[in-house]
Amino acid sequence: MAGMDMGPSAAPAVASLHLAKGSFTAAQAAAALTFSIADVHGRTITTFQEEQTKLLHLILVCDDLTGYQHLHPEVDAKGTWTVPVTFAHGGTYRVVADFVPVIDGKAYGRTVVTGKLTVEGDNTPVPLPAPAASTTVDGYTVALQGSLNAASESVVTFTFTITDAAGKPAVLGTYLGAYGHLVAFSAKDLAYVHIHPHHADAATGTIMFEGQVAAPGPHRLFLQFSAAGAVHTAEFTLVAT
Repeated sequence: MAGMDMGPSAAPAVASLHLAKGSFTAAQAAAALTFSIADVHGRTITTFQEEQTKLLHLILVCDDLTGYQHLHPEVDAKGTWTVPVTFAHGGTYRVVADFVPVIDGKAYGRTVVTGKLTVEGDNTPVPLPAPAASTTVDGYTVALQGSLNAASESVVTFTFTITDAAGKPAVLGTYLGAYGHLVAFSAKDLAYVHIHPHHADAATGTIMFEGQVAAPGPHRLFLQFSAAGAVHTAEFTLVAT
C-alpha cells in the first residue's frame, strides 16, 4: 500500500466542471448533485480510468473548511455524474472532482477540476481550530507527528498513530485500496492536494505520509482510515512552512 501522489498530473485537454445545479438547501433530505466534465473543446468526457478503485472522487468542503465530504458519484453513458448529497449547514462550498480522464483514446494523468456551489441555511463561519498534536473521532485517538512543507525542494515525512478507546493500536483495514487517504486544503484559497501513504503498518495503527503543498500557511487536513469495518475521518490544522 506504499506510494505517494502529491497532486494531479497536468492534463491540458481537460477544461472545466459543469454543475447542473449550483444551489442547495441545508439540513434537508439528500438532493442529487449532478455534473459533467468537459475538455478544452467543450466536449463532455465520457470515459474515465479507475483510480484508487473508483472512476472519480468528489470532495466537498465549505469555505470555512467545515462540512468535508468525500463521495463517489455514478456516471452514465453520456458522461453525467450524479450523487446524493446532504449539507449540514449553509455556506459556499468548494467542489473538487479528482479523476483520470480518457480523451480521444488517450488516458491522461490524475486530474483535478473545481467549482463552487451555494447552500442556503445557517452559514455562521466556524473559526479554524488551532494546530494540535492529536484529535479524537468515533472513539479513536489520532496522534500526529511531523510537519507540512511548501518548499518545492523539501518533502517532509509525518506520521499518524491511531489508537482505540482502550488505548490499544487500531487494527487498520483498507479503504479505496490503501490504509489511509489524506486531503489538505489551504485556509487561504482552498487550494487542494490529495496525499497518499508513503508507508503503513496495519497492525500498529500507523500511517506515514510525505507532505508538501503549494504555499505556506494554515491548512486543514482530513485523514480517512478504516477500522472495525467503518471509515473514519480525523481532522487537523497544520501550518505549512
